[in-house]
Amino acid sequence: MIKLLTRPLLALALAVTASLGVVAQADTTPAQAPDVALKTTTDQIRGMIKDHYAEYKADQPKFYQAVNDVVVPRFDVPGIARAVLGLNYRNATPDQRTRFATAFKDMLVHSYANAMLDNYKSVSINWMPPRMLNPTEAAVNTSLSRDNGQSYAIGFRVHVVDGEWKILDINVENVSLVLNFRTQLNAEIKRTSLDDVIARMQNGQFKSDSSANATQPKAN
Repeated sequence: MIKLLTRPLLALALAVTASLGVVAQADTTPAQAPDVALKTTTDQIRGMIKDHYAEYKADQPKFYQAVNDVVVPRFDVPGIARAVLGLNYRNATPDQRTRFATAFKDMLVHSYANAMLDNYKSVSINWMPPRMLNPTEAAVNTSLSRDNGQSYAIGFRVHVVDGEWKILDINVENVSLVLNFRTQLNAEIKRTSLDDVIARMQNGQFKSDSSANATQPKAN
């Protein structure tokens, strides 16, 4: 059974609302600082939820589409997929790589969108100055607080892709999104196959309890 991160990824979902081929090389300088770029995306999706909350609650696919349109472009989905697959990326066909990236992105959106929708009012985030690793890579650290007193340290590793700052990894309380999924999904790939794991993600067989009190997500 897959035990995908619940509390850290719930915090990730909340952070996004208070704040997914080969990785392309940077060719232009971003117009915004990395922390400003992330905060701009955050403010945009929060504003959309505020304005359309009842509509999104009644029409879940419409909210999924909003997340795809606004939040997902801030993530380097192909780069994350490559990092998650690790050594399995080498043996994957181009079609498998594309299908895995899409299925992985959809799995995260579908699993945690409800947490984003239901908790957007209950969180605040403190953005710290970015730490530039080099001109095209940075670390953006934040502190996320919920109105129930819970708090999380969340760090974003970002880099420049096609002139935009994009998220390559997220650490929630020192737990890496990429490393967590690499360990668990690659174990499933070894047990079955890459195509089987992709199919299970596409069919919604990797699921989580999106409530704030969840302790473990589940895979069927």
